Amino acid sequence: MRNKIVQGEAASFAFFHVGIPIEGESKLKIKPNDKLTFTIGRRNRKPILEKVFPDGFEKTDDSYFVFLTAEETAKMPCLLYQMQLTVDVRSKGKEIYTLVDRELEVTAK
Repeated sequence: MRNKIVQGEAASFAFFHVGIPIEGESKLKIKPNDKLTFTIGRRNRKPILEKVFPDGFEKTDDSYFVFLTAEETAKMPCLLYQMQLTVDVRSKGKEIYTLVDRELEVTAK
């Protein structure tokens, strides 16, 4: 699924019922000591935008909402990007799971 945003306009993304999928079990909920990260970048390159929960996020139950300001999107060239939501279990850098991996297209006004 490809998301689209307009360069120079505020945008937001909603991620509902976020959890770590474990085969044969129900999803594990994100805990306070886990690091939830939202990134936008070109494939195989350093992200051009990174937000770590709670900065730039809001949370309701097990759903997360990420907000991009008009100033943030204005700095993004009109290209196709990879948008990811990842969780680093216990914030130790050893168990990192990609929860969302989508294409994001930035278009001109």
